[in-house]
Amino acid sequence: MRLPEIGEVNEKEYIVKEEDSPEFLSRQGLGVLSTPRMIALMEIVSKELLDRIIGDEYTSVGIHVDVYHKNPAPIGARLRFISRVVDVRGRKIVFEVKCLMGDKVIGEGRHERFIIEWKKLKEKIEAMKKG
Repeated sequence: MRLPEIGEVNEKEYIVKEEDSPEFLSRQGLGVLSTPRMIALMEIVSKELLDRIIGDEYTSVGIHVDVYHKNPAPIGARLRFISRVVDVRGRKIVFEVKCLMGDKVIGEGRHERFIIEWKKLKEKIEAMKKG
């Protein structure tokens, strides 16, 4: 398994869809990207960065998120999600994550993921099912 290096980056473009908006805002004609959806996309762009590095027998799971949602992004907005590795502590990887609409920061913060073997993850989940 290769670990990522500090400074490695992944980016993803995304267009905000109706289903990305909280229902209570959409009902008022104020459809915008929800905070949970923004965080999910930040996690996805971080996971994709690791996926292309760590090898098929490994995956990563999110273990911490600390993000600020600073500005609204309306339905139809073109966003850019950026994830940059800022710390590698063994298999715990820390990312700086951002969501931008042009030059405007929609959200930013930190996200941590832990690299685990698929086999061990499956074993742990089975053990948890048994109690």
